[in-house]
Amino acid sequence: MAILKAHHIALRARDYAAMRVFYTETLGFNVLGQIPGRNPGQDILFVDIGGTTIELISAEGAEPAKPTSGFAHLAFEVDDVDATYEALKAKGVAFHVEPRSVGDIRLAFFRDPDGNELELFHSPTLHWK
Repeated sequence: MAILKAHHIALRARDYAAMRVFYTETLGFNVLGQIPGRNPGQDILFVDIGGTTIELISAEGAEPAKPTSGFAHLAFEVDDVDATYEALKAKGVAFHVEPRSVGDIRLAFFRDPDGNELELFHSPTLHWK
C-alpha cells in the first residue's frame, strides 16, 4: 500500500460555464483533460492551477443534500485502490463508497474526522505529471 501523491481537488460549480471561463481564460490555466457528462450538466474539467489540479464538476441538478459549490473532495492517487482500502479499513477507516470501477478509473470514498470527503483514485489513463 502506498499513497503516491494528491491527484486533484474537486470543486462543484453552480455556473460551470462561468467557472470554466474564469479558470481557463481569465486566469489562463491549462486544461489537462475533461470528461463529457452522460447527461447535460454533468461535465467535468481538469485544470492545472500551477502544480495542483482542480476538477470542476457541473453542479446542475446536484442532489439537494450536497453543496452546489465549493470543496467536493480531495483525491489521493494510489498504486492499488483495493489494497489501500483494505489497509485503511483495518485501521478503522469507514468507507461510504467501497472500491468500484468507473470506466478505467478505480475509486473509493471515505471522510476525514470533520466529514470532508476523500477519494482513493487510480487510473492507467487519467494521469499527468
